[in-house]
Amino acid sequence: MRVTNPPTHPALLNELARSFIESNYDLKELCRKICNSRTYQLSSFPNEHNADDQQNFARYYPRRFSAEVMLDAINDIAHAQNSFNHQPVGIRAVALPDDLATQESCFLRVFGRPQMDTACECERTTDANLGQSLHLINSDAMHGILVASNGRAVQFARGKDRDDREQIAELYLHALSRAPKKKELDIALAHLERKRSLAATAPSNMSTEQAERETYEDIIWVVVNTKEFLFNH
Repeated sequence: MRVTNPPTHPALLNELARSFIESNYDLKELCRKICNSRTYQLSSFPNEHNADDQQNFARYYPRRFSAEVMLDAINDIAHAQNSFNHQPVGIRAVALPDDLATQESCFLRVFGRPQMDTACECERTTDANLGQSLHLINSDAMHGILVASNGRAVQFARGKDRDDREQIAELYLHALSRAPKKKELDIALAHLERKRSLAATAPSNMSTEQAERETYEDIIWVVVNTKEFLFNH
């Protein structure tokens, strides 16, 4: 909010400011008013009237998670924890106090967490690139999250009293706020059965529990790599 960055809708900004003052500077009330507005709740799916709109907020424009939010969200799905030098284990990335973690974490750097050299929002990058895709697909950071010692994959593999369908549904509800579609569920169940069969018949030392753990790691990895998970839409 500066002279060189004028509001696109000054009348709306003035009305929000007036309402904010009248509520005795209640931030929750301000957020409630914005979130309950029709504009805020517009669909991200374009129609014939707003397909080409890029600046008038005629629809919601999908946005990739910011670096910190994405790291925390993936940890939540995998039941993993952040571990940064000089910070308590399990600290949320959104609560990191300075840029030392950015220098330490390849994940945060790749996804554009700013170095905090200036106060300009332009220091943060939100563009998608190939490096980000490769990091999500095949990086030590992602592998470490998926194989967390008490992660969701381990818990699911040890959950002998729970049905596979129930656990996969829990994952989808937690990650995407919906139940898995029939095709998604069938693919996940088939992958589980295939890994179990390999563990039972292949000349290896892999136990059934290990096979199930690796399978659930695969399923979690697939879910967090979907656009549905990575983007606000």
